[in-house]
Amino acid sequence: MNPSKSGLGFTLVELLVVIAVVGTLFVLMLPAVSAAREAARASKCAGQMREIGVAVAIFASENRGAFPRSQHSAFAHGERVWARSVAPYLGESDARWTNLLRTIYHCPSDARKGTLSYGLNVYFELGPEDDYGGKPATWRSQHDIPLPARTVLFAENVSQTDHIMPNDWASVADVADLAHTRHSGSANYVFVDGHVERRVLRDVFEPARGVDLWHPLRAR
Repeated sequence: MNPSKSGLGFTLVELLVVIAVVGTLFVLMLPAVSAAREAARASKCAGQMREIGVAVAIFASENRGAFPRSQHSAFAHGERVWARSVAPYLGESDARWTNLLRTIYHCPSDARKGTLSYGLNVYFELGPEDDYGGKPATWRSQHDIPLPARTVLFAENVSQTDHIMPNDWASVADVADLAHTRHSGSANYVFVDGHVERRVLRDVFEPARGVDLWHPLRAR
């Protein structure tokens, strides 16, 4: 029997049609697949930030409520930077804290390598001598924060430092060190009480609407 007339094979035209249909379906599904992949990355990032928040809370409980410091003030006060201070609570020794740059300290959506993906809110280590619009108050202790569930503790960082400086922001145009669009136009934030939320920038900082969840006295 002639195979071409048996009805069991495909003609070249039919094969090309099938390939075209599969290709079209792939193109249509690609955005959904990419979105799902990014959602998974954002979820993993949130989990990592939650772990960091818990580690900071344990550190504070063992240090009379005091927050760890960042590069902004740690060296001046003879203390370790936060990434090193809380490493033992994350399963790594302080001497080998850089190992965490490949795991908990690195957001899977951050294309940079060997850099901290997260930064500490610098308000928690500013002193009366700093110009931050809140003199003479300081917020070195978690017990000094009026609304811990509304005040940002950590956020996603896009700079080369380990902290974020909202005290320098006068408008949204000044927000340069915050990776506020890392996850499909939004980012994850850890609050002082330890919970994590994924938000767009205008939800955490927009002076024109009186929104500032970074400054302990303005967060509401």
